[in-house]
Amino acid sequence: MASVTFKGEKLIGKSNYIEWLINAKLFWEINGFMPYIINSDLKPNKALYYNGSEPKTDELAVRYYEREQEYNRNNSKALGAIKSIISLENTERFKDKSTAFELYSAIKSTFGESSLELIGRYFDKLVESNYSSFKSIDEYTSNIQSATIYLQELKYKISKLFII
Repeated sequence: MASVTFKGEKLIGKSNYIEWLINAKLFWEINGFMPYIINSDLKPNKALYYNGSEPKTDELAVRYYEREQEYNRNNSKALGAIKSIISLENTERFKDKSTAFELYSAIKSTFGESSLELIGRYFDKLVESNYSSFKSIDEYTSNIQSATIYLQELKYKISKLFII
């Protein structure tokens, strides 16, 4: 399977976090990195292969080693995938994170906003939209539609009269 390149801007901060996250999740999912980023694919449990420090069998010791190496290799790829789509400043800021899950969690807690903040942000986007600040009617309506969609995802109901 060929890898897919990231279609979006690198993460700069809160100003582009939401748009970045949508593109990032799609990129990670398509390339198979998501299990390592959300920590659903866990490191192999050594206790299943070893009794204390001694392997249960030689075959199990080899199998554990192979699975651990595969996990570490894939986790490193996922970590690199995240680092490749964030700004250099953010890469430096989070350089102490050693797993994809740790880096994603740190980014989420740093730049993720509460629902109330997001509702306010997209509500302002709707209120401040006026046709003269856009190049075309398509750009204007697209701005209104995107803000409305984000608000619906946050379970905020908007009157159709307001949107019109």
